[in-house]
Amino acid sequence: MTRRLPLVARRQDLEQTGETKSRTKPPENPVPNLPLRAVRRLARPTARVVHRFARAGLPLVIPNGLDGQSAVGLWTHDYLLSSAPNVLGHTYELSGGSVRIDDRTGFRVRSLNLGAYLNGDARAAYFRARLDAFPARLRGDLSTPEYCQGRLRLRSNVWVSPRDTVTHLHFDLPHNLIGQVSGSKQFILYPAREYRNLYPFPIWSSAPHLSRVDIQRPDFRAFPRLPLASGWYCRLEEGDLLLVPSRMWHHALALGDSVTVNHWWPSYPVLPLAVASDLYKRIRSLNI
Repeated sequence: MTRRLPLVARRQDLEQTGETKSRTKPPENPVPNLPLRAVRRLARPTARVVHRFARAGLPLVIPNGLDGQSAVGLWTHDYLLSSAPNVLGHTYELSGGSVRIDDRTGFRVRSLNLGAYLNGDARAAYFRARLDAFPARLRGDLSTPEYCQGRLRLRSNVWVSPRDTVTHLHFDLPHNLIGQVSGSKQFILYPAREYRNLYPFPIWSSAPHLSRVDIQRPDFRAFPRLPLASGWYCRLEEGDLLLVPSRMWHHALALGDSVTVNHWWPSYPVLPLAVASDLYKRIRSLNI
C-alpha cells in the first residue's frame, strides 16, 4: 500500500521535484530588493498534480496550458471590438494605471459594453465581463480548462486591459486559474501566511482583501515588515496558465494590451466563507 505523505513533505516535493520542468528561462526578479523566486513551471501536468499544488497553497505556471484554444492570439482588442462590441460588462476606473478605490464602495465601477469601452478612453479603465456574456460562436474559442471543469460555483471572466494596467496586490477566497489569451502579464505572488507582512486594509474598510503596499515602488519606511515576506514572480505569455490558490496574494502588471480569462472556484472548506463573503459585499454594496 502506498503511504500518503504529510502536507509539509508534499509541499516540499511540489516545489523541488514534481513533473517535467519547462526549459524556458525564467524572467528576472521584477523587484530585486524583495525576496522573490520564480514560480514553478510544469509542462502538461495532470489535473491531479494541479490540484495538489492548489491544496498545498503553491502557485504554478503551465506553459501553453491553453494550447489548442482558438482564442489564443486571436482575441486582441481590435478583434473583440469588431466581433463582440455589445458584450455588457463592468469597467474599473484607473488612476495612474491602478484601479481606483472608493472609501465607501470599494472599486469605482460602472456598467458598459465592450465596444463603448474600446472606442472610448480604454486607458482610463479596466474591463471585465462574464465569459457566458459573449456570443456562443466566440465562447467556442475558449473552453474551460480540464483543471477546473465541473467545479462547484465555477465563475469564468474575461478581462481586457491596456498596457501598464496594474492589478493591486490582493487575495481572493476561491482558487483562481488565469489564462493569458493575448498579450503578456507579470505577476508577483505571496502565500496567505504573509498576511501580516503585507499590510492589508482593515477588515471594516471598503477593500479588506487589498494590501496597502505599492509592490512596484515599495516604501520600506512605511511598511518595514515587507522585506520579511517571501514570495514568487512569473511572466505569463500568450497561451500560458497560472494557478493562484485560495487566499494567495497576487499583483499583476499588463506588459502590453492584454486579454485574460480567469476561472474562480472555491474549495469545499472555503465554500461557506465564500458564500458569507458574497453576502457581506451585497449588504454593504461593495464593488470588490
